Amino acid sequence: VWDIDRGYCTHNFKGHGGLVTAVRFHPQTDNLCLVTASDDGMIRVWDLKRRKCVAVLESHVSIVRSIDFSLDDGGMHMVTAGRDSVINVWNWKRRVLERTIPTFEPIEAVGLLRGAAAASFGSKSGHVVYGGGERGALRLWDMDTGKEVFAQAKELNAKHTFVDVIYLPRAQHLVAATSDQNLLFYSATDRLERARQIVGHNEEVIGIAYVGAAHTHIAVATNTEQLRVYSTDNLDCELAYGHKDIILAVDAHPSGTIIATASKDNTARVWVVNMDAPPRRRITCVATAVGHTKSVGAVALARGTDSLFMVTGSEDRT
Repeated sequence: VWDIDRGYCTHNFKGHGGLVTAVRFHPQTDNLCLVTASDDGMIRVWDLKRRKCVAVLESHVSIVRSIDFSLDDGGMHMVTAGRDSVINVWNWKRRVLERTIPTFEPIEAVGLLRGAAAASFGSKSGHVVYGGGERGALRLWDMDTGKEVFAQAKELNAKHTFVDVIYLPRAQHLVAATSDQNLLFYSATDRLERARQIVGHNEEVIGIAYVGAAHTHIAVATNTEQLRVYSTDNLDCELAYGHKDIILAVDAHPSGTIIATASKDNTARVWVVNMDAPPRRRITCVATAVGHTKSVGAVALARGTDSLFMVTGSEDRT
């Protein structure tokens, strides 16, 4: 534990039998407690004033990856989750396990929604637990009953998992960090609709094309299954899911409102672009061209403004 103002170590605790995988301070500043978890499944509570471990909580049977506290009751409940596919709800005052919620997937991040976000999912108590992990989709549970109250639909043909999820109360967003190095922002008050994204890694750029009525955006094909459309003004990015394998080529109609992509999944797709539409409706797949038997490595849309056809070339030599 470090004093960040003065830059020195204030505490050095030992006791875990494995790597420490999660740390969290109790929200009550007068409590001065630190909670840690490790890959041995143990959760330890450290009293910073007394400089010792005051409780060891045993229930998890695998790596514990996340810890959070309820704030509306002064932090009287703690939730923990990990790769044993359960979320545990603990009574903080009595240091006992109150409820185990089976998730049927390893969980990398868990937390509690607050205020309007919790109420929007029908919880009377306001105790709504969010979690994300191996499935790459957010799920919500009622902390008091253990029932799942919402499950997000996974992005079309997405292969990513969630490695972390944080809750931004002021913006009412859940931000998920994905295994393919993207940050996905979901609205906690709008049924977890994707609001925006920050792209973290492009790898190899394979093709680009201007899109938008005034060429205000650039469509980019990289070593991923997602089509990426960047704003030339501020480099904000939209991700369009649909292809099952890497996109190998991209082209745009002169009008700037139609994009064609070719992929290693043996198909080409046609997308309609309207960057003024709400998120998730800005780039819409309207057609999938099937018929090739190998990777489609080239695509071209007709140049005439009144011509609406495209040509594809493939590794199958057609």
